[in-house]
Formats: sequence, structure tokens, C-alpha cells
Amino acid sequence: MTASPTLGLSPTDRVMILAPHPDDEALGTGGLIQQALAAGASVRVVFVTDGDNNPWPQRHAERRLIIRPADRRRLGAQRRAEAVHALATLGLGGGDTFFLGFPDTALLPLWKKRDAAALAAFSRALADWPPTLLVTPSAHDRHPDHCGVFALAQAALGRNGQSPAQVSYLIHRPWFRRAPVLDVALPLTSAQRETKLRAILCHETQMKLSRRRFTSFAKPVEMFASVPPSAAGRA
Repeated sequence: MTASPTLGLSPTDRVMILAPHPDDEALGTGGLIQQALAAGASVRVVFVTDGDNNPWPQRHAERRLIIRPADRRRLGAQRRAEAVHALATLGLGGGDTFFLGFPDTALLPLWKKRDAAALAAFSRALADWPPTLLVTPSAHDRHPDHCGVFALAQAALGRNGQSPAQVSYLIHRPWFRRAPVLDVALPLTSAQRETKLRAILCHETQMKLSRRRFTSFAKPVEMFASVPPSAAGRA
């Protein structure tokens, strides 16, 4: 795929973004969402988990040591609402936002055991709204949910016989191996960068402990890695 400010998007394109957790959509693709909508493309964001298993920010915010199941459900509901707010800030309506509700931090194990429900959910999401551009987290992301989503998506594409163009975004750089080559550059205008920052700040539950790291993603250029068509079905 050739690097360009709009990734060559047109009004006939359908851009699907897979986000392991609420906040990944703004951090990784806040600029892309704006530019896709400006080009007249359709955009759909699919959140795989609610991000409810994130105990340290919750402990800090709620001043509690023990996090019970009800507390996690409350956090998940808050993070869903934050994601909807962030996407509205980026210009995307709630009808284009979907939550699969899989367990947070469990996606790589689900992939490793080839969980039938997870594979079916990914296959159904891709078949019901076939994208022309699929945007996934990186296979090289050190967070297991991120590389798990990549693998599940490739398996679902192979099962469906789909081969959309693909790019991936990197949120957590790998510790012990070389980071992937990010070869697709998406320059942002100052207004788009400011809007991306406002969308990131919508994720209030994450700001107490991660504000500096999160806001650092509002850079002048959003970077992606192109994903070869051969990846589908071979994760």
C-alpha cells in the first residue's frame, strides 16, 4: 500500500477498525478516522473487550485495593461510554460502534486454543460489514490482547475468504525484539491533531496514571504498518 495522507480513501471505501480496548481507537487511529470520514468513506469501529480488567487505574481512581467483579463491570461500562464519547469527538456516530464483549486480557489465550466463539464473532463481524480497509493492532504489539486480535482477525479473513487491504497500528512497542516497520504515514493537520488529543482525553478513567503517555500519541503524523494479503488465514 502506498503511503499517502488519506491512504487513497474514497466515498466507496469501508474502513473497519478493530480495537482490543476502549482507548485504542483514539490512540492508534484518531487521525485516520477523521480523514476517512472527510473523504466520505464509511467507518466502523469494533471494540473486542470493554477494557474492564485494568485494576491499577481503577484502584487509584476509586481508592480501593480489592477489585470485585461488580467493580470491573462498572469500569467496563464507564470505558464503553468513554469510547462512544471519543468517537463522537472524532465525528463518528454511535451506530458505527460495536462492542463484542470478550474478556479483557484473554484474547491471546482464546486465539491459542482456537476458541470457536471468538473465531465465529470475528468472522461474523467481517462478513456482516465487509471492509475495503481493515485496521488492526500490530501482530508485534507486546500486549497479548493486541497480538491476539491480529491473529483472530487474520483467521477470520481466511475463513471468510476475504482479502481487504490492511494496515496495523502499534500501541505497546515490543521489549525484546525489533519493532515492526511502520511504512504508511498519515500526516495530520493541526486541527486533526487537536481533535485527536480531545478524543484521547475522553478516556478519563485512564488519565490519572497514563495521561502523559496517552497524550504523546497526538503526534503530527500517525504511523501504520502495511499488512501483506498473505497474512490472512496464516496468523
